[in-house]
Amino acid sequence: MNEQIKVLVKESNLDVYGLGKDREKWEYTLSKFAELMINDCIKELEISKRGDPYTGNLYDCEYNTCIKEQIEVLKTRFGV
Repeated sequence: MNEQIKVLVKESNLDVYGLGKDREKWEYTLSKFAELMINDCIKELEISKRGDPYTGNLYDCEYNTCIKEQIEVLKTRFGV
């Protein structure tokens, strides 16, 4: 499980470490859930990029550059 996800699990008071033999299943489930959530956030960021409504080409602008950087930060931070 990604370290950042472990921190969030701990902050949420989920006790996955007291589950004994089921711990691995829960860790996998939590990791998968976090991955799906992050991917959904990334999709929303991708949708909000600005582009030409007729051609679909993305503009080369500061706004899109910032979104691209935000996406990379999310991917790196959560290991997605």
